[in-house]
Amino acid sequence: MKLYTDDEVAAGRLPSRSMSLLREALLMGEFARGRAPAITGYQERRSRQILSALLKKGLLVSKGPRASVRLGFPLNVVERWFPRLYPAD
Repeated sequence: MKLYTDDEVAAGRLPSRSMSLLREALLMGEFARGRAPAITGYQERRSRQILSALLKKGLLVSKGPRASVRLGFPLNVVERWFPRLYPAD
């Protein structure tokens, strides 16, 4: 997950400190959106932008606009996050 995130940040497809929110979701299961500034170390506006980018890509998911967020598993990143999870055909 970190390698994927580092590559995406370097390519400009994800904002910096995205990994901090993904890590929190991975370790805690879910977290309240209001905790994003404390997790990223950025002010509220910037942390919301990071959170929004991760939600748009499906890397984080939520049941509603004010609900907690949790880790998402979009098909396009599963192989990068979990290499060889499924045996090759």
